[in-house]
Amino acid sequence: MAYVGIVYYWTYLLSLLISSSLITSTANAFFIGQHPRGRRCSNAAIRIRRKLETSTSSSRKGKAAFIVPNSSKRGRDTVSRLYGWLDNFLPAPMAEEDDSKRRSEFPEQYPATYELLHEHEVTDELSKFDTMEESKIARFLLKNTMLEQRRLQTVYDAEIHGWNAASFHEQVDGKGAAVIIATLLGADGEGTKMVGGYNPKGWSSTGGARPSIAAFVFYELKLSSSSSGNRNSNSNDRPSRFQKLKKVGGGGLACARDDPDYGISLGPDALVIPLQEGRERMASSKLGPYYERGPEDRSSLFEKAGVQINLTSLKILTGVYNVDEEIPYNGAVLDMTSG
Repeated sequence: MAYVGIVYYWTYLLSLLISSSLITSTANAFFIGQHPRGRRCSNAAIRIRRKLETSTSSSRKGKAAFIVPNSSKRGRDTVSRLYGWLDNFLPAPMAEEDDSKRRSEFPEQYPATYELLHEHEVTDELSKFDTMEESKIARFLLKNTMLEQRRLQTVYDAEIHGWNAASFHEQVDGKGAAVIIATLLGADGEGTKMVGGYNPKGWSSTGGARPSIAAFVFYELKLSSSSSGNRNSNSNDRPSRFQKLKKVGGGGLACARDDPDYGISLGPDALVIPLQEGRERMASSKLGPYYERGPEDRSSLFEKAGVQINLTSLKILTGVYNVDEEIPYNGAVLDMTSG
């Protein structure tokens, strides 16, 4: 029993020694692979260690001379081999120009921008096709999206196709990213107001949610008294009429429902237009949990919070694709964010 105890004791000490050596080597590799300040600190530590591990001998001038033993050299070789281990394990930081290029090539991988497109940013070719008012408005809202420089088409008009979920999905499914534009009567007899949103993943009637960090909702701002008489008096003022509100809490539930028997649900509550029998035109909105409240700290896209309203019109616009082009997100999408 005494022999077993001695073996166990020395085995335990040996394991501690090996663990300590591994931790020290890994820590050295970690700190040396970091920013210049950490590199300077680790170099200083190595110099101190050399002094502690070396013996002194008299030099010709009587000064102490430090001799680096072979064991220390072997230690430095080990550290050199492990240099940059963490940098190789993790992706390198993206350069600013590469990040800008990625944002332009894959805009849907980033949150929506508050910026609105101005007329001078729209090509002449696109301007020829943006003849309808809803197309022009949608264009202003689509800055930094995959539809920014793509022709738009109105695929669903509730007044033409019907105020029901079946007709809605028949027109919009598989068409990719979509813009929702709805109108309602303004408060205090101010005419109609626009609200809506952008669904980057579109619909496909596959059920479940369709996540996207690039989704947003919007509402029309109140006009100043000088321009309230003619809301289209100056087309250059159109972009400033709208306030975009970003998705919050990640991309989950950006489009909360993609059921064939249900209409629109941007978030479970941000903009809900069920298109159900008996309340076909009814819409509701609650901001905060899934889409931000914005600079005006609004609790709803509608001027009167906490009430359901009836829409006067509802249209869906999508991109125009050639026959040989693949429509992004035209089918089922993977949702790992909505639980």
